[in-house]
Amino acid sequence: MSKRWWMVAGALLLLGAAPSAVQAAAESVVTVTLGRQSPMGSFGDIAEGGTMAAVSGGYRVAPWLAVGADFTYLRAPGLHDGEEFDIFDPNTEKLVTITIDENWSITALGLYGKLFLFEHGRFSPYLRGGAGAYSLRYSQDVAAASAGTSVAGNEQANKFGVSGGVGIRMKVVGGTSIGVETLYHNIFARDENVNLWTTGLTASFGPTGN
Repeated sequence: MSKRWWMVAGALLLLGAAPSAVQAAAESVVTVTLGRQSPMGSFGDIAEGGTMAAVSGGYRVAPWLAVGADFTYLRAPGLHDGEEFDIFDPNTEKLVTITIDENWSITALGLYGKLFLFEHGRFSPYLRGGAGAYSLRYSQDVAAASAGTSVAGNEQANKFGVSGGVGIRMKVVGGTSIGVETLYHNIFARDENVNLWTTGLTASFGPTGN
């Protein structure tokens, strides 16, 4: 089984264990995050902004500290996605106009910690840091062509990475809360690090006492 599938299997295990974990600990919580990702630096030269989704399960080990595990999926079109190119097809010895379908996807499975600065009524601002395994995948295909041809390929790499950022959550009712979270990710690739920002809206669910 590839490393990528091990990551997916771990994420499914996290999802399956999260509901029971919430019931088992008085300060447990499951959080869903939906938002955007913005590539930075050299990664921004080859990828555009895209979407992100994450699910995490964690609990408070102290009034000021929470720890947990999360699974994150990010997707972004490549910089040349949707562009037209003229290529020479050696089979027909003719120029063919193609439209490129170019995409990046990143899946991550890791651990995190949240340091809550203070509780002010319904609001709880916090600092967050984490680390884990990132699986980066690049794919290129032909979305449309003026004649029969094929240009396709994909590359994949599994790397270690870290993240850090800030967030704020607001209690709505009982153990339900909503918030905003922004994180900076640094993935240690072979040639040059992959850097990106993620910003999303969070929805957390836990026991009434959370």
